[in-house]
Amino acid sequence: MLRGVFASPGYRPPLLPAVALELVQLSAQPNVQFGQVVKVLERDPVLAAKVLSIAQSALYASRSPILSLHQAAVRLGLKTLRELVLEAALHLRVFRAPGYAGPMDLLARHSTATAHVVKAVCARTLVDAEYAFLCGLLHDVGLAASLLVLAEDGRFRGAAFQDLAPTLNELHEEASGLLARLWKLPEPIARAVATHHEVTVEGVPQPVNAAIIVAEQLVWEAGLGLLPPPEGAGPFATAMPEPPLEGLDANWTGLVEEARVALGMEPLSLCAARAEAFELLRRQGLESPPRPVG
Repeated sequence: MLRGVFASPGYRPPLLPAVALELVQLSAQPNVQFGQVVKVLERDPVLAAKVLSIAQSALYASRSPILSLHQAAVRLGLKTLRELVLEAALHLRVFRAPGYAGPMDLLARHSTATAHVVKAVCARTLVDAEYAFLCGLLHDVGLAASLLVLAEDGRFRGAAFQDLAPTLNELHEEASGLLARLWKLPEPIARAVATHHEVTVEGVPQPVNAAIIVAEQLVWEAGLGLLPPPEGAGPFATAMPEPPLEGLDANWTGLVEEARVALGMEPLSLCAARAEAFELLRRQGLESPPRPVG
């Protein structure tokens, strides 16, 4: 049913603000100026206010207050600004489905956590961390889009989230790639999110996929996965706990190990990334949320 909806010429994906998409494309230009970025951001007061708020938060604050969008852009830097705008846009527009506020909130937290943790993973590899951040942020948008379609279909309205999970799990990679292409995001990002549970695609290792797989494992251990976290997991664990074989968005440890090897990460490097991930999520305020019921 979902494939039919997504393949229909009449399908309209959840919209991202044009400003967010334009900033992603603008930031890829080698000589872009902060003034150009600010002019684009000024067209969306809600996103602009979010950027100002974040720029003045304890995470980025300095002694001098932020008094303008230009100051905020300079303080944050172009790449961080792009990431924050896209993250805010996803939370405002995409992770919303009537009757599924709990699961959607968990999904939004999971996606944000994966994006931040994948940068910690990439710092220990040769994978471009900024590119991986965007892929991590977007990797599960297909889950959100699929849940939104089901929530709006009278045949499924009111269905328990756990009853929909097997269908969502089966199609979410395909749907994520479809959305990325409908939003006209760069093709490498669309390919990555469409295959993010595969280390090797068509015989070719995909380092960014491997980084997302490792990051998702660490995010799950920290309590921000789509499955309940393991008992006794912590930042200094020396062995990977095994997620349930059947579950939404799960990566079995064999795949995580394959990803670690593909990235050239030593086991001690993975342990260090785990400890950094727990601390990073704490500093970002991404505590483990209550698990959704129903």
